[in-house]
Amino acid sequence: MNRQDIMDNDKDNGFCALPFVQYSTFNGGRYRLCCMAREPKDVGLKTVDQEKLGIEGTWNHEYIRGVRERMTKGEWLPECVECERLERNNIMSSRQWENYVWRNETPEIIEAAKENDWHVDSPLQFDFRLGNLCNLKCQMCNLEASHLVSVERREMIDLGMGIDHDDWRHDNIADKKKALLQPGIEWDSFEKMLPMAQKIKMIGGEPTVSPDMFKLLDIATERGYAKNIELSFYTNITNMQDKWLRQLGEFKRVVVNCSLEGMGAMNDYLRPPSNWDNVWRNFDKLHQFTKTPEGKRIKVRITTVNQVTNALHLVKFWRWLHEYQLANPERGIGMSTNQLIEPHYYSMANSPTWLREEQKRQVLEFLDEIKDSPFYEDYEEPLMEAVAFGEDPSHVYDPERMREYVRVTENYDAYRKHNILDVSPEFVKIKQDLGM
Repeated sequence: MNRQDIMDNDKDNGFCALPFVQYSTFNGGRYRLCCMAREPKDVGLKTVDQEKLGIEGTWNHEYIRGVRERMTKGEWLPECVECERLERNNIMSSRQWENYVWRNETPEIIEAAKENDWHVDSPLQFDFRLGNLCNLKCQMCNLEASHLVSVERREMIDLGMGIDHDDWRHDNIADKKKALLQPGIEWDSFEKMLPMAQKIKMIGGEPTVSPDMFKLLDIATERGYAKNIELSFYTNITNMQDKWLRQLGEFKRVVVNCSLEGMGAMNDYLRPPSNWDNVWRNFDKLHQFTKTPEGKRIKVRITTVNQVTNALHLVKFWRWLHEYQLANPERGIGMSTNQLIEPHYYSMANSPTWLREEQKRQVLEFLDEIKDSPFYEDYEEPLMEAVAFGEDPSHVYDPERMREYVRVTENYDAYRKHNILDVSPEFVKIKQDLGM
């Protein structure tokens, strides 16, 4: 079934399989419905304390059981506004995809839950945020996902270079020692449930510098569970180690999502202190490993965060990746885009109309260039998602948020001693439009 068929067969319905099959956490260990869910003030999600209750106690907490019951009625929950927005704009949502993935398991699970006050025995999928320990300080990142971002922003605030925004205001972990001490996986419960697990997702911080990732890999491989588990994680691919590469080969299936916003100077600008030559060397090593008998179960995917700074670099980068794939046709590379929502001053949702139109023009031109390529569909869907995001009627130019973008960018340039014009010359026009 193709992407459009999946969307057409599951719309105008708030039901989601995830509360029945997935256990998900924020960085710091606190439970959440999923990575897309929001936390309105009037819901009970904030009362669910995983650190206190453990995974077992949290999994069937009265709030989660209530969510399961409401979702079986097709009710759209306030927590699910992002999926609802995506579907309204004919973009596949996480809800639709997960419903498709778990279509064979959910009917039986739902029926059993109905008979047991909406209790479910054990999650089939775990989605862990492993803390905010990270070796990079990506400009569009947040305090909860990188302790280095937390350190940097605190220093900038002390220097009078911060801004009045939630991402900068609230206190957070600001050193490596405390980052390491964050509550993460509640191991006692997890190890009891691991034999039932079919899928595990890991995001950081940076998973490949997190002790929890290596502990999880060791437990799963040494106890023989790995062969039954599909594993996926996101990495900045700056920390490539032969040991965990070999461990990945023991899992049933693995997807390594490589976060790359651009090549060369754009990578180094947005993801300091990342170095593009090292990043690409690691990526090529990973990709070549997938062609070996040890790595045959591993799929590599590139995920690009579409945002104001790299908006007109996106096609240039993906054209370069396409040329790489043509030269390395074995074991194709998956492609995806994430549409940045927060921080809102980086989001294309608030960007000038001309910037979105120019990105669309470049996307359509590129897709026409590769229309006969064997990889066309891999590129077409994620790039058109970026275009659709820019064309969402609710996304209109917001001068005040763009002024904030200019202020943040110039403050970062002054602090980091680099220059936005080296990677994004359209910054000049953004300022001119604002009269700055």
